[in-house]
Amino acid sequence: MKNVKSIISGTFKKSLLASALLAAPALTGFAAYQLVPEQSLFVAGSVQAQSSEIMRPAEEKLSPRRLPGLSQNFIKDLQEVSEALDPTEEAIAEGAKSDPRKALQIVNEMAKDMGDYNPYEKVMVYTYFGSIYYNLENTEKTIESFENVVKQTPNLPVGTEAQYLYTLAQLYSQEDQPKKALDYLKRWSKMVTNISADQYAVIAQVFYANENSDAALANMLEAIRQYEDAGKIPKEEWLGFARAVYYTREDYPATLKVVEQLVRQYPKMSYWRQLVGLYYELGRTDDYYRALDSMYVMGGLNKDGQLRTLAGGFIDQDAPYKAAKVLDKGINVDKIIEPTSKNLELLANSWRLAQETDKALVEMKRAAAKAEDGDLYFNLARLLFSLDQFNEAVAAGKNALKKGGLSRPDSVHLTIGQAELSRNNFDAAVASFKQAAKDDRSRKFATQWTKYAESEKKRQEALKDG
Repeated sequence: MKNVKSIISGTFKKSLLASALLAAPALTGFAAYQLVPEQSLFVAGSVQAQSSEIMRPAEEKLSPRRLPGLSQNFIKDLQEVSEALDPTEEAIAEGAKSDPRKALQIVNEMAKDMGDYNPYEKVMVYTYFGSIYYNLENTEKTIESFENVVKQTPNLPVGTEAQYLYTLAQLYSQEDQPKKALDYLKRWSKMVTNISADQYAVIAQVFYANENSDAALANMLEAIRQYEDAGKIPKEEWLGFARAVYYTREDYPATLKVVEQLVRQYPKMSYWRQLVGLYYELGRTDDYYRALDSMYVMGGLNKDGQLRTLAGGFIDQDAPYKAAKVLDKGINVDKIIEPTSKNLELLANSWRLAQETDKALVEMKRAAAKAEDGDLYFNLARLLFSLDQFNEAVAAGKNALKKGGLSRPDSVHLTIGQAELSRNNFDAAVASFKQAAKDDRSRKFATQWTKYAESEKKRQEALKDG
């Protein structure tokens, strides 16, 4: 017969922490090792995970038990059950298949003589009942059978009793009866001298299902510690468990340490998103933008707001060229960022700050054409004027006035006047300066320009007459 411990998987079919993990946050070019330096999660969380919460094994191995023997007839019957459940290779070659129902019929016949069996023979009968019912997916009967196994103590080997105590804990966990699962785990722990990392992970889930998050976290961190001490990478679901517990406590610094480890060892984009959100939540602005940049390089930013946020960060960090490249690709190549007047203006200003004036001019023209008021045409006029494109500057200024809704019409008139003056249209320049002077905010400056334009006109005329 196959070892029941190997038949029943150590991982639950129903995750006790599924809801918590699903609720874990997805908050909204650097390599992971640059961003998140190597460190042990267990060290980071060990202060909060008190050792008293960890389920400890027995300090000494239990003495072997003297057991009664099995009769030859009983062994013969067991062999028939075993062959029905687990045919030999020769039998399989002849067409035999596992037949748990036939095995159940044989064991039922054997059970009729239960009163004649010694205690160890009863253990074997109940063990086979449990294995058969498990194969038939009858969990209720499986549990009943294995409970009958452990009730025979001390008439079964210590290891066998421990095995079925642990199996019962798993089965009760699967059946959403965490209190019973925990009771069996406590009994089991007193019979073994070693608890493996995988077993500590199971213990953690059972404690969590019993609403003891402190013990759940402590035992999961012990599982992680054992793996790390052995030079192995902790399982992703274990780290996810710790992350979820920390997050539900709103312990964001501890949550961050787990997510940093997940990014380093299981670099999925979902973990990068959580990393970005936690950096933002904790006010670590530089790390926030570095993580965003890493996500962008890996192709993980694919939403309008994400790309604009990254571009804004580059501008704040005096990296306008990077901002412009992000915006240009988002607007003009990938079509992710909507080409609104505001977004086009941001792109234009990024190119301008990066000293890419030709590219800035193209985008500012597009932005101005889409704007609801004339302010962007005014910005375009100033940009054109700075590039000595005076004719175009005048045209843009006039478009600004025509479109209206200006915050400073006087400033527009000043720019038009300066552009007209630069192309020696003195009368037009004076007219614009006088319009600007009607606003108190520009009167002094506009008056000075008017005087200069009038004197320059006279000088130019004098030169012609001479």
